[in-house]
Amino acid sequence: MSHTITLTVPGDISYTRVASSSASQAAELFLLSIDKLEKKTEFCHAFELAISEAFANAVNNANDLTEQQPITIQFIRKGSTLTATVSDRNKPFSIETPMPDISTYPENGFGLMLIRNVMDCVSYSRKDNTNTIRMSKTAS
Repeated sequence: MSHTITLTVPGDISYTRVASSSASQAAELFLLSIDKLEKKTEFCHAFELAISEAFANAVNNANDLTEQQPITIQFIRKGSTLTATVSDRNKPFSIETPMPDISTYPENGFGLMLIRNVMDCVSYSRKDNTNTIRMSKTAS
């Protein structure tokens, strides 16, 4: 059986904490539902970080738009896997970015690397002018 939680948040960086807190709570509810609390902190922090980074990327990707676009976050529970999607109607982008050059101390560019490091599977799609980053993690 599959369960879905959907949250629509204004595309403003000040709402990042709302998005990331919701991710942590959704992950905790997921773990409770499958009786897998032994790695609760690690699992919840992974979702909190991934959603925070994906949300910030969506907001920052909208810099040239005149009207603020809402961002939709979904959490989908299926079996022992929790999947999160972050969708926006901003300009298209690529998640195939190279590793930032750490020796130059860049301020940005680590988001997708962090997401890939904490999630099991990460993908991007664009359909009907909507960007969607899909991130999954299986509770072990």
